[in-house]
Amino acid sequence: MVEILKSDISEVKTEFSTLLSAKNSQSEELNSINNIQTPNLNKPLRGDVWNVYVSNIDSFKYFHVQNIENYEYVQSICTELDKYDSTLKKPPKVGNLIAARDYSGVWYRAKVQRITKLGLYVSYIDFGLSQVLITEFKDLPKELNSVKPMAFRCFFKNVSKEDEHLLSDLDLLDSIYTFYTSYQMTTTFLSTNEPYLVTLSHNGNNVFDILNNLVWDGIVPSISDDPINRAKIKMLNEIFPNSRTAIVNIEPVLSINHFYVETELSHQIGKVIRTEIENQTKRIPVLHPEEGQIVIAKNTNDLKLYRARVIKKYDDCEEYKCFLIDCMTFEKCSEMFEPTDYLRTAPPVKIHCSLDISKNVNNHILESMNLAFINEIAECIDESCKKVMHIKKIGNPCLIDLEIGDLNISQVIEPCEVRVINYFNLNHFQVQLNTSGKKKILDVLSSTKKFLTVSKPKVFELYVAKIQSQYKRVKYMCKDELGFRVKLLDEFQNLKIIVDELFELPKSLINVKTTDLFCSLGLNEMYYSNKLFVDICNNGKTKFKMVIIKENRINAHIVKLFLNSKDITSMICNQPS
Repeated sequence: MVEILKSDISEVKTEFSTLLSAKNSQSEELNSINNIQTPNLNKPLRGDVWNVYVSNIDSFKYFHVQNIENYEYVQSICTELDKYDSTLKKPPKVGNLIAARDYSGVWYRAKVQRITKLGLYVSYIDFGLSQVLITEFKDLPKELNSVKPMAFRCFFKNVSKEDEHLLSDLDLLDSIYTFYTSYQMTTTFLSTNEPYLVTLSHNGNNVFDILNNLVWDGIVPSISDDPINRAKIKMLNEIFPNSRTAIVNIEPVLSINHFYVETELSHQIGKVIRTEIENQTKRIPVLHPEEGQIVIAKNTNDLKLYRARVIKKYDDCEEYKCFLIDCMTFEKCSEMFEPTDYLRTAPPVKIHCSLDISKNVNNHILESMNLAFINEIAECIDESCKKVMHIKKIGNPCLIDLEIGDLNISQVIEPCEVRVINYFNLNHFQVQLNTSGKKKILDVLSSTKKFLTVSKPKVFELYVAKIQSQYKRVKYMCKDELGFRVKLLDEFQNLKIIVDELFELPKSLINVKTTDLFCSLGLNEMYYSNKLFVDICNNGKTKFKMVIIKENRINAHIVKLFLNSKDITSMICNQPS
């Protein structure tokens, strides 16, 4: 939490009785020696634009803001609570508002969340900080009980689980907190209910983009013009007119939204960078690096030297958290040196990228697509496997299309509509894709007004048969005393039936194929029910969304099946006895 927010603003000395009289309206001006105005404590409306301080952060996604107009008022409350002499007349209950003293000795308005033998767990309602253990508390003046909380919980829209997890794993909250509490921000409210969907900006720059640059490119928020990032944008602009660029390597791969590529050009630049570092003989030590400074740093893991940005110093040792610019990883580093002019300005070896896919994909399906993407890239590490990217939009990350071999990777991992047409068990079944070919077959058969009868069909040739008032493609198998024995071509492939008549297949459908795949859910059959799986399939009538997690054309593809965007795994669990 901000320690009374800013040390450079003098303590506001006002009479508590004047600030918070029983008749005080939250829209009137306070008659104090500093002409402090009663703050605007109305809920923000959609479209409102406030200048704010970020008073607390729960995560990358969630944070609390205070209206800057309320700043002196909050200070006054803290100052006067310190002077206020009172003891609780009776023990507080969960939900009560009290005055609570934090570890630094400052008094705040607080709401009781839990009561334990160790003390009270409270939230500071004017700052948004929750689950704070306190042992010193007292009554809150009656006049303050009705004053609305002055911290508003907000969130960014496009923060994924991987953003949150990576931020937690990398321990970057301190760096983000330092940035938030060092500057005033401007927030625009995009919703009317708490938590509020907002955009947040600083000096006209989107804060969400600034924080993304820290997490994924190691650019410290206080750095507005990084020379290496500038060189990267210049390099990409030179590539962009042609759009099509060969790729040498794709790693690390975290998801479809966050992965790094080396182009042929950047790969060659990487060789020059490595040579420059190794041939640098007169190194000038950097004894006290600043946050965001570009240095040559020694990685404490492999003891090699790398180009790096300094993120922060560890308190307990002479080591720093650094972002290795050409590896795209955060590492502990020790010895640091001044880079040469070339190393200070050469573009990075790896380019942060995101796959150009639909933004309207359900989260559960998206997680499966991430697994599919990671596995697909892992299968294509061979240098002989041709990889090409098409830059759709330059940025951090770059939005790209990615081709491996002759396939667009987005088409490989995107969910497709299927029906389960043969089921031996949940780890061995056959699906049929609802392809464009399938749609063409249905359209032609339903729109053809008259089919020509075939009296002498040829074995294993394709024909049309009328089955339950619908015309369908069939393969003729043999003559039967009851009629013609055929196999349905586009539905249940092992199902053979007898029909009275066969008709000539329209020429436009002779070479049209539908795609069948053998698949597996990859589940332990002790814990999942084959019967429930068969019931859900409903004799091939159920339409699923399917994502191929891992390809295996010899045995069966490992897949995820979704029904109404819900993973069917949870639907076929064996119920506890």
